[in-house]
Amino acid sequence: MTYTSRFVGIDISKSSFDICILPDGQSATFDNTAVGITEFMTFVASLEEVERFLVEPTGGYERRVVDALLVARMPVARVNARQVRQFAGACGQLSKTDRIDAFILADYGRRMQTRLLSPASTAQTVLADLVARYRQLSHMIVQEKNRREKQSRQADGRTRAWIEETLAFLLDQRQAVVDEMVACLGSDAELANKADVLMSLKGIGLRTACFLLAGLPELGLMGKGQIAKLVGVAPLNRDSGLMRGKRMIAGGRKPVRDALYIAALPAIRFDPHMKAFYAKLRASGKPGKVALVAVMRKMIIILNARMRDYRATAIET
Repeated sequence: MTYTSRFVGIDISKSSFDICILPDGQSATFDNTAVGITEFMTFVASLEEVERFLVEPTGGYERRVVDALLVARMPVARVNARQVRQFAGACGQLSKTDRIDAFILADYGRRMQTRLLSPASTAQTVLADLVARYRQLSHMIVQEKNRREKQSRQADGRTRAWIEETLAFLLDQRQAVVDEMVACLGSDAELANKADVLMSLKGIGLRTACFLLAGLPELGLMGKGQIAKLVGVAPLNRDSGLMRGKRMIAGGRKPVRDALYIAALPAIRFDPHMKAFYAKLRASGKPGKVALVAVMRKMIIILNARMRDYRATAIET
């Protein structure tokens, strides 16, 4: 196969990042610092016909590199790390180093379809950070509550007092994060309008709307089947020959799916349409969890359609 475009794989770690350019086969290493990223962008400016820059999620270490590329209006795709690892195995590449990983990313980009990232507004970036912090605090609160519950009555009272003190601090900070979410939405009219569109569906409150805005920016830009698969609420076939396996969900974005799960619980109680849909599935013999996932899928499809209509209206105006 002959390629006329270049694909750049970027394997990023805390201190540095390796790049591989295909089909040239050129490799380089840069420091993951402001100076190193500036040198990298100078190098990128000399490249011609780059179709994709490929990166993996690295817990945030990739953010500065991705932001620099997006500011320069470069085509960047963030790909699923597990899929890239499976691709490497299918290609017979079992060794793993930073340079090999950069090569695998570039090769994955030129052989597989990837979705380009869109530049995020300042408010959307801030909202994503706030949502991440909210989840961290919620996790720590659960941990502290579990520790409090396991305290025996004979335990030193100081230990329980420290737990209560920590819990109070975490709860106060989480509420402060929610207040900042509200302020963030208020600072950006576009983001606030999108949140209103999401909250127009029963069961979707402010926090769930923020989770969706931060974790699923593709809402309104994809088909209903695509968005359901992206979230991980689409039933997948398990058939082979005459065997018909049980349909199950797999993959997808767990944080978004968790937020939808919490939203679906009040929806099946207070939304007449969702309540009837859930009751119909249960009456037909579907297990409760299966019926609830079906409600989640219906909700995300409705939200996707409403966001699509909002985007279309915004473009027209």
